[in-house]
Amino acid sequence: MLVFFIESCNSGFSVKGKIEHMPEQKFRIEELGTERNILVDSGKTSKDGQFSIDASATEESLFRIRFEQGKYILLALKNGDKAVVAGDWNQLENYTVSGSSGSIALKSFLINLRENIKDIQTMQVILDSISAQPKNDSLKQMAIEDLKRINAGFVDYVKKFADTTQSVASALFAVNIISPAYEGPYITRFYQEVTKRFPASKNAQFFANKFLGSVKNIEPANPDSGTPAPDFTGTTPDEKSITLRDYKGKYVLLDFWASWCMPCRKESANMVAIYNTHKNKNFTIVGVSLDSSKEKWQEAISKDQLSWNHVSELNGWANTIARNYNVASIPQYFLIDPQGNIIAKENSTEAIANLLNKTLK
Repeated sequence: MLVFFIESCNSGFSVKGKIEHMPEQKFRIEELGTERNILVDSGKTSKDGQFSIDASATEESLFRIRFEQGKYILLALKNGDKAVVAGDWNQLENYTVSGSSGSIALKSFLINLRENIKDIQTMQVILDSISAQPKNDSLKQMAIEDLKRINAGFVDYVKKFADTTQSVASALFAVNIISPAYEGPYITRFYQEVTKRFPASKNAQFFANKFLGSVKNIEPANPDSGTPAPDFTGTTPDEKSITLRDYKGKYVLLDFWASWCMPCRKESANMVAIYNTHKNKNFTIVGVSLDSSKEKWQEAISKDQLSWNHVSELNGWANTIARNYNVASIPQYFLIDPQGNIIAKENSTEAIANLLNKTLK
């Protein structure tokens, strides 16, 4: 009976939270599964911002508690965890968590990830400012080298975390930030070893089989004119998924941008003109945002009247789509033909407009 009682107590996990200044609202908790997200439970917060969840997991997995206004909390939970979450609705990204070793490790990673992304974004803004000024080639080169150094440090940090964390869910989350196009040998080694580190994890086995079984020889990405455009699936502001291959048969302009990128925003009016001129000529635009804030991303789309489809991972320069396209600065544009091949790579709307005027009759 004692053994039965102990096993019953550890048969699931619980999450109790209190978010100051959070309006009363509905919430849902989803397991970010290997092939799809699974709704685990839903409920309603109290007037003073409290909520509670009792559920179970087959193994430690990544869970997302989704609130309104696109806000969410990520946790790495396993049966037996009794997670306690606290935070402020106005700065939800600064939430704290206890009672779950995996969630604590994940939160520490997210904090460092955010700081790395801020450094990269700051350096990118500096580079954009220098690029806009004439006769600053030497200063621009120094800024480019600094950006490469910061980016390399960011990747090294992600690798070290993925290799050392005791949380399998956090390790798998971290390694998926890194682009296989540039870090193929490392990711291959990671998946060869992760199943030994976590032999009981079906998730680790699934991702290892998927990666090692489908990717044999990964060449460094160099998307350029005449090469196939790397496929991707992205999430829209209304939480829907779109995939690049769905647009085969059309000319597609990929627009890499961000709400905080002033050169990008200055090009918005030109992008709108390009879209309106060619949208009925078997042509469309897909915006890929390097934003971290969903609110600022949506606000920029609305304010600049960007009426085409948009996707974002909301993780800034850690965006895997941008990494797979070797995007080192924004704005950056890729024109893709109906067969799925890249026609051109440009960084100005003027060049894109001239090309489209010749290509689309």
